[in-house]
Amino acid sequence: MATVLLVDPTPIVRSALRGLLESMGHAIGAEAVDVPSALTLARETRPELVILEMALPGAGGLDLLRRLKARDPAPKLLVYSRQNPEHFAPLCFQSGASGFVSKDEDLSELRKAIGDVLAGRAHFARNHMLPGSGGELDSLTPRELAVLKLIAEGHSNLSIAEQLRINFKTVSTYKGHLLEKLHVGSNVELAEIARRNGLVGGQENSAGAMVADVLPLELGMLRELVNASPNPMFVRTTTGTLLFCNQRFLDYYHITAEEALNSGFADARWFSASLRQRLPEMFERLVKEGVPVSVSNRVEVFGEPRVLHFWMVPYRDANGHFAGMLGGLQDITTSEGHLIELRDRALAAEAQLRQRADLYKSSLTELAVRLQNMELHPATPGLAALADRLARLRRICDLEDAQVAPLPVSCELCALIERTLIGQAVSLLTLSAPSANWVWVDVQLFSEWMNSALALFHSDYDAPTLLRLSMTQRENGRLLAHLQINGQMALDSIIDRSHAEHLAEQLGGHFNYQRLENEAVVTFELELLMATAR
Repeated sequence: MATVLLVDPTPIVRSALRGLLESMGHAIGAEAVDVPSALTLARETRPELVILEMALPGAGGLDLLRRLKARDPAPKLLVYSRQNPEHFAPLCFQSGASGFVSKDEDLSELRKAIGDVLAGRAHFARNHMLPGSGGELDSLTPRELAVLKLIAEGHSNLSIAEQLRINFKTVSTYKGHLLEKLHVGSNVELAEIARRNGLVGGQENSAGAMVADVLPLELGMLRELVNASPNPMFVRTTTGTLLFCNQRFLDYYHITAEEALNSGFADARWFSASLRQRLPEMFERLVKEGVPVSVSNRVEVFGEPRVLHFWMVPYRDANGHFAGMLGGLQDITTSEGHLIELRDRALAAEAQLRQRADLYKSSLTELAVRLQNMELHPATPGLAALADRLARLRRICDLEDAQVAPLPVSCELCALIERTLIGQAVSLLTLSAPSANWVWVDVQLFSEWMNSALALFHSDYDAPTLLRLSMTQRENGRLLAHLQINGQMALDSIIDRSHAEHLAEQLGGHFNYQRLENEAVVTFELELLMATAR
């Protein structure tokens, strides 16, 4: 004789099991209806055998299996469930169960399973243990199944975390895995999959906003989910009649449950008359298409402009027939207003930048004219350098306004660099380039960049600036040119450095400037398309 703990939420099932076990000479130590009571009674009665249903309220049977096995490995665990055996039998085995019997089987099969398990033998049907036989839930882990079940029952993330004893953020991670693995986009669709695969059963009507007198079982299963939703949510028949909704729906549209119950689109007095006339046709099209829809629209609610995000999901019964349309909404008027405000701010900032750019250009032009009107001798010390700085500042403004469009031509890069260095105290060292270094590049922009970069150095023939060029051939007919310039730093000029940076950006390259005491290092990397030698 063995002491048995029964765990099943249905009284008639527990009664039948009690009679079967007593006829076999076993004693019923206790009966539980959910996971918490089962854990408490297992600790108090220390049963030799636990017979449990998978579809338990809350975390469910898989979670109970793991916790019972972790607490005390001695009791034998036998699952007697209405859940899909092809999917759940392997998971129960992994979670520590000794056997699995479907409630669709004859009681003689359960009797045999009880004998096998108590004798130390496993009892799993061979056809239930084949890999990949569990249908659309086959890819889910036991913990993901537990989260899916609780979502379908309408539990919040916090409630799920508390029942599964996991971190609040971990629940969101599991939800993301479920949405990805099951290829859906909402909790409602997850709940439908859970119902379709037997993770949740029918539910008694609980306290909520309202419900139709006669409610199809398939839709009643989602009532808790609708009531738990933080947003207005509803269920309509395929003809558009409102079957039930949550309190948030009633509050948002300022209506009573009696007004909403069995109402149609013509009764949606919160919308304009023209919209009420169009809604039935729009809803009928959604039903015919039979696919989820999500859209944001500007509408008037009681004459007040609002921006609402609507979503609707078709809900089907076990035979694949339409049972209704689940939907919800979110008022995003405030968010839309913020977006408009941000856009207006961006436009205002852009206009302000254009005004500043125009001011800088006008100022530079005025300075250049005043300098010219001074009629200084061309040999006046510092005059040429000042004129050059003004020209470079004007050039920077043009580059920022994107008024310079690159015009690449085919040329030999090494030869182009050498021409740029004519008359300068610069040495070409460790030149490493392919035999064919013809590339497409804007010759004028590149030469201008070279002169701007060299202006950052003070060169003479006693302390020449050193330039190193290496070129690496890449895939798809490209060359990576890497230039490094080392030398004595010239008088630091923010104008020269900014000029070189803007030109490098215009060429599509990466520019870097570093200085150590009196030394400076400039590097420039540029990817170029190879060209054919002329």
